[in-house]
Amino acid sequence: MKGRRPPQSLKGLDLTPYAGRWVAIVRGRVAGVGLTAREARLAAKRNRPKEEPKILFVPQSKEG
Repeated sequence: MKGRRPPQSLKGLDLTPYAGRWVAIVRGRVAGVGLTAREARLAAKRNRPKEEPKILFVPQSKEG
């Protein structure tokens, strides 16, 4: 959605290296990355098994 702002918990978090991928966020940090939401969640659960990650897609930049 155009003009949509990231949640407060993601402010200051640079997700540009993950463009085009799904990321799992735990406590304001990237805990897992994947080509699918499931891959990102599983990676996060391997790193932080007791915590439930927030999963989001990082869109490709339209600049360039």
